[in-house]
Amino acid sequence: MTSNGVRGYSKKSKKSLLKAVDEAKSLSQLFALIQHEHIVIQMHSQSGASNIKPKKLGPNEIIAKKDTPLERLKAQIKKAIEETN
Repeated sequence: MTSNGVRGYSKKSKKSLLKAVDEAKSLSQLFALIQHEHIVIQMHSQSGASNIKPKKLGPNEIIAKKDTPLERLKAQIKKAIEETN
């Protein structure tokens, strides 16, 4: 059996894909976009691998900077989208 993608799903343009990433509310929505659009993202090494002391942010700093794991993943996905064709 040959699989040509997800039934009922059509590829998005770069502009609409970036918008969909911004509007995603959960990791599962982001991972679905990654899977359906065949987006390749690179993992980064952890600070422990280079002996750099990690900077721990307080709750107020995280909220003010929007430095949540979800927001960091969105940034990486958007970077991968913008680097493609």
